[in-house]
Amino acid sequence: MPVPGDQPICSPLCVSRAQRAVAAALWHYTAAPLAKPYYVRGCVPDEDGDEAAVTVALWTGPAAREKRNLFFYVPLVSGGLPVPAVRVVAGLMRLSRGTYLFGVTGRRFDGKRVLNGSGLVVGRDAPCLCGGIGEREGPRGFYYERPGEPQRYG
Repeated sequence: MPVPGDQPICSPLCVSRAQRAVAAALWHYTAAPLAKPYYVRGCVPDEDGDEAAVTVALWTGPAAREKRNLFFYVPLVSGGLPVPAVRVVAGLMRLSRGTYLFGVTGRRFDGKRVLNGSGLVVGRDAPCLCGGIGEREGPRGFYYERPGEPQRYG
């Protein structure tokens, strides 16, 4: 049984592949709401830490009177096993189904507190991502600093 905190993603290539998969899965939700009223504003790979993770930025969208941003630190390893991109998207979609309380990670992004999104990705075991061949296409992440101008993380 894997011990939480162990890194089953066995290489930097696997971490990169996981980050690219999550960024690709969330890209669609920059133009369509992920969890009403939130749209995805960014999926930024964790480059400072030694964990496989992303910071997902949500915003209330162009039609909202009150613009509000939320930032979630989402680990790509849960219980010692890799988290599939589908589980990250499904966890974020659950935000519209009720009130959730999230702790703060102590990190800041774009000047705002980052919430701990690890509870969003708890679930079933997943196979290791090392089985893929080569590098997945696309950026490891993106972030809209201004509308229409995404910054991409390669």
